[in-house]
Formats: sequence, C-alpha cells, structure tokens
Amino acid sequence: MAGIVSYSIAAIDTSNHKLVASIPCGPNPYGIARTPDGSKLYVTESGGSAVSVLDTRKGTFASSVTVGLYPHGVAVSPDGTSVYVANTGPDTGPGGSRTISVIDTNSDTVRATWQAGLAPHGVAASRDGRHLYVTCADGLAVVDTGHGAPRTHLTGQARANGVAVHPDGKHIYVANTWQRTVSVIDTRSHRVVARVRVGKTPWQLAVSPDGARVYVTGAGDDTVTVLDAARHTVLRTVRVHHVPTGITATDSAVWVSTNAASTVDVIDAKTLEVVASTPLGLSTEPSGVVIA
Repeated sequence: MAGIVSYSIAAIDTSNHKLVASIPCGPNPYGIARTPDGSKLYVTESGGSAVSVLDTRKGTFASSVTVGLYPHGVAVSPDGTSVYVANTGPDTGPGGSRTISVIDTNSDTVRATWQAGLAPHGVAASRDGRHLYVTCADGLAVVDTGHGAPRTHLTGQARANGVAVHPDGKHIYVANTWQRTVSVIDTRSHRVVARVRVGKTPWQLAVSPDGARVYVTGAGDDTVTVLDAARHTVLRTVRVHHVPTGITATDSAVWVSTNAASTVDVIDAKTLEVVASTPLGLSTEPSGVVIA
C-alpha cells in the first residue's frame, strides 16, 4: 500500500487485516505493481523521478531507479521481464511529458524510453505482452511493445485515469474520470463497445481473477461500483470510506485504499459488503494497493 503523504509503504496481514509494518519510501509513493513471482514490488515516487524496488522477502527496498519526471502509473509485463512506468510530468499542457520508462527487472535499470500521449498516467499491459494501454490527457495510447511507439490513439478517452485488462485479453476497461463512465474497448478493433455509468469521479479499476466482474472506485462519492463484465451492467454499488482510489481484487475479496480516510477497506467478493477496514493513520493518504 503506497502512502502519498507518509512517504511509506504499508504492509497489511491479509488474514487478520492488521497493519504489520510501515516501510519508508521516497517522496509521494503513488503506483505499485508486483512481479508475477511476487519477489519484487515496484513503487513510483510521484514527487520526484524515481521508482523504488522493494524486495518482498526481506521487506526492504533493494534499489531506486531513475525514470522520467513525476511518475504515476506502473505495470509489470506478463512475463515479468519489464516494468512500464508512466512519466506524467509537471502538467497536462504543452511541455508535459509524453514518455514511458521501461525497466529491465533483471538489472533494475532503464533499458528504453518510449513515446505515448500527453501526460501519461495509468498503464496496463495486454495479456500477450504485445501492447501497452496508457491513459493520457489527450486520449488512450495503445503502444506497440515491439517498437516502443503508439499504434493508435483513442482521443475519446482523454483525461481518463485507470485502465485494466480482462483476463481473456479481449477487452480493456478505462475509467473516464471526468465523464463518470467506464469505457469497454475491444482489443482487436480498438473500438468502444460499451460505456457504463458508474460512481462519481471513477479513478481506478480491477477485474476479478475469473473475469466475471469489474470493480471501479468512485473517488467523488465514496463508492465502489461492481460491474457484470459479460453484460456491461452495474450489479451493485458499495459504500466505502472517504475518497477511494486504489483497488485490487482476489477470488475472495476486493481491497480498496481510501485516500482521505487513510484506510484499506475490504469487500467480500460473495456478499459485496465491507467486512473489514484497516486504519493507516490520518497523515498517510494511501493510493495504490497490491496483494503480494
């Protein structure tokens, strides 16, 4: 759990929902992603220009990788060899960043810098590893990982935030923060096949491991909207603590970081009710969350 203000990573025991450690990190940790084997966590430091690498076995940071300015979103390739970092830059206007840093997980060094759209924010890799989906101020960039350049650009998805890929690889989901919708996009045609009305200020998304549901945090009205992935309809709206942002899902639960309340709320995947809440301290302002 990345805590923006506390400059730390919170570790929570998933069996009893207790805070077990707070690990000091760099300035304004924001995005967090794990390698497929769970041995490393990559944490973007949105207040600077670095990504911290946490060794999960030791519970300590092993290294820091210099990337572009003000990195936010981060994702690991399906094969675990690469980490993709969205360098948001100082603003979303002219002169803002357009780059993605690619980190080699073997050496934990930057091996490439790719172009995306203006002020890239959220990032997700396709299931086959061939494409990278990047939410930007001027639309959704679909980057070809073989060439490191945009293949197409969906301007209708401008100023979106979170992006997630369905387990079958056929659809991606984009949180349209300013439109209060989630776009469902076909990965072959790159066409929007559905738009679903969700909670206010949709921020991040998570797809259940079985692909049946999509969970969306509504930062503007303290909700998590539960979508039926097959029908593109709303199943339930769940109330959580103040300003939910980050989210991740397992088979049994949905974990939600609430930025203003400084908690991690747990939603039971069967009952779709909040069954636990872990306080992190009011000065924490948690953002990204991942199960390691």
